[in-house]
Amino acid sequence: MKIKTIGMPVNYSGYQSNKKTSTKNNIINQKNKSELSKHFYQIPFARRWKEHTSWGATIDSYNKDVSFKLFTFPDAKNVTVKVEKKNTGDILTFPLENKQNGIFQTAKPIPSSLVQENDRYYYEIKKADDSIVQASDPYSFMIDPKTGKSVIYDQSKYQWHDENWYTNNSHRISRLANSKNKLTRVNDARIYELNIATFTKNGDFNSAAKKLETIAKKGFNAIHVMPVEETLDYFNWGYDGRYKTAVAQNLGGADNFKKFVDMAHSKNLNVIIDMVPNHLGPERQNLRETGPYIKGGNAFGDAWNYEGKNSTYVRDFMVNSALYWIKNYHCDGIRFDMTKFMDSDITMKQIAAELNYHYPDVFLIAEDARNAIASNGESYWQDWSKKHDERVLSKLKPEENSPSMDENTHNNVIESMDPEKGRTNLARLGFNTEWDFNYFHTLKNHLYGSCNLDELYEACLQGQTRLKYVMSHDEIGNYEGTRLIPKLIVPMLHLNENVELNQQDLERAEKLAQLKNIDKRQAISYVILQKAQITSEKLVDLYTEGKLDEYDEYDYESFYYNELQPLGIRKEAYITPKKIKAMYKKAFDSYKMAQAFTYSQNGPKMTFQGDDEVTNVPFRFFRQSDKTPYEPNLYIEKGYNTNREGFESSKMSNDCAKGSAFESKCAAIRLTKDLNRLAKENTAMSNGEIVRENTVIHPNSQVIALNMRNNETSDEVFTIANFSDMKYPRDDADRYYIRFPQGVWQEAINTDDVKYRGEGYTNKQIISSDGYAQYPINLSNRSTIIFKKIG
Repeated sequence: MKIKTIGMPVNYSGYQSNKKTSTKNNIINQKNKSELSKHFYQIPFARRWKEHTSWGATIDSYNKDVSFKLFTFPDAKNVTVKVEKKNTGDILTFPLENKQNGIFQTAKPIPSSLVQENDRYYYEIKKADDSIVQASDPYSFMIDPKTGKSVIYDQSKYQWHDENWYTNNSHRISRLANSKNKLTRVNDARIYELNIATFTKNGDFNSAAKKLETIAKKGFNAIHVMPVEETLDYFNWGYDGRYKTAVAQNLGGADNFKKFVDMAHSKNLNVIIDMVPNHLGPERQNLRETGPYIKGGNAFGDAWNYEGKNSTYVRDFMVNSALYWIKNYHCDGIRFDMTKFMDSDITMKQIAAELNYHYPDVFLIAEDARNAIASNGESYWQDWSKKHDERVLSKLKPEENSPSMDENTHNNVIESMDPEKGRTNLARLGFNTEWDFNYFHTLKNHLYGSCNLDELYEACLQGQTRLKYVMSHDEIGNYEGTRLIPKLIVPMLHLNENVELNQQDLERAEKLAQLKNIDKRQAISYVILQKAQITSEKLVDLYTEGKLDEYDEYDYESFYYNELQPLGIRKEAYITPKKIKAMYKKAFDSYKMAQAFTYSQNGPKMTFQGDDEVTNVPFRFFRQSDKTPYEPNLYIEKGYNTNREGFESSKMSNDCAKGSAFESKCAAIRLTKDLNRLAKENTAMSNGEIVRENTVIHPNSQVIALNMRNNETSDEVFTIANFSDMKYPRDDADRYYIRFPQGVWQEAINTDDVKYRGEGYTNKQIISSDGYAQYPINLSNRSTIIFKKIG
């Protein structure tokens, strides 16, 4: 019996199945789209599903015949596809038909008797000047790492096992979640960010899949996978992708990534894939020669031609690439890297519109970093009547418009969005949340001692529903690669003043001044800061490896000459093992305080791999390919080798905490589990709002308290954070007095609890507040207490 292949739009379950879609799901799907259209879809973007999926080398799921389709220069004279047989090496040539506007495709599918999966192929393009260009496929699903040629890959052959994941599953995060269905809201996301290459010793999908159950048991309900786009490098972070639709072979390839996602779903973990729409890596594929894909360069590599001449199909390319991660790999959400550097909000809107239409459940996260600042430098918060960034509202030039778009399309698309929804620029573009840079930087200042609680409160207020975190891969790896605790210890031990530069350091500072075109004194200050951070990391290593306990407390001479002098630390700094242990505890307390305070905010939360266990394993920037095995400029800039040395040092398998450090690791895991549990149980921490009138700010004692309330469920939390080194009660003062919101309150989490390696300044009493009086509590230094309302 012939199986009928169903074309999209996709069914409600969010993935394409070979099984017949149920009538019930069809009804639900139409209902969801009808509801969504009221808010978003008076738009002209939506293309037929067949158009989205017709590009590249596509295999008919029934008879396995192969079709090819390419976008190249509109004035190209002809295009042929060269297919290299996997078994014999013979090369077959097939002419493509010119469909105008730079589109070339096979007139009819090529029989599977001639072309099959795993055959390699490339295009030969005859340009207007009669020159011949050989090009790999921009829509490659697989790349041969040895030759760089495209490989035919059958996306339909993998047998998925996650059908139950798509049946109104309460564990599934969806942008359509509401009080009437079982789905989980985006604001309820508790995300674990990981890098496949360093997450395990082997650094591949299969090894990472074995650790998914551990992540789930810690209470996370989503994983954010840093980019797995094919780069053809031996290893790198993933943000230098050359092929947007191909999975990196060195990580395990397409089939193993599908197994990884399948396993994640079986553990009730949503999968967020990281896409890079703002640039191509330095070792780019030859898109400049393939067609009008590239407009020039930016700070990261080649920049996409989203709004220049002949840009319609470039925008479509990025849209299709995003759709493919959902269709082919069953990802539940997409995080888009540094969208502001796309310089094209119309492309962002088009991506959101098509994804939201074809996959209504899928949620979208942007790393945008504009923080509600328009291109003229003014804040949207100062005047809500202001229009969005002018890049959103300005029309495309007539020659840049798609033939199907009229001149009013651009403005119609933007203005069809609810201008006040979320009160952020990205909500108007169709994204569900964004990374909260403002909150991170403000919190960081407070952790380092620059305490302005009004600024912190404003950051919390403005960032409601944004994705919050204490550290991400950027905040660790884009600097010295050091974790939060060694970063915090640097000022505590005055390492910036107590590390000495050797001749190699001074030579690097001189090269850095030339490289960055900065004053030599500025370059020296930069090198000192880097060395101090890495030196602090090595001091923490002494603690985590148990080596500090090998030294007599009173024998500073031995400790200095054995450990400190080789690190370039001045002897007069008098950094003893006892002092390092004390500063570690202080930094650990700050870590716990920051994690709990961040978790108490509404909106999604994220933790980077290892930070849930306070690992001291660094996360360095690393990259190595066959063409650039080592880049001297990166060493000059970073202060460490970014090739295999940086890569191997960043592997999570290097974690070897002993003694007290192991106790801290266990305490951090317990705190992580309890925070995730409380965030799941108390909806005020995800879908609540800050009750402004109940905010308490005590600048003199550096204490801030925020009341979060979910009006739908009546859940409430009252979070008190003490950023100072003062604890209460103390010798000269009673317990700390603070005004509680009206209600009956019980302590739910206190980061100074002994189970989190605290001193036990906890509160067992129930507090019944009239909303006006101040009540005494025990409050430790550098701690966060989360009270929950019980009546």
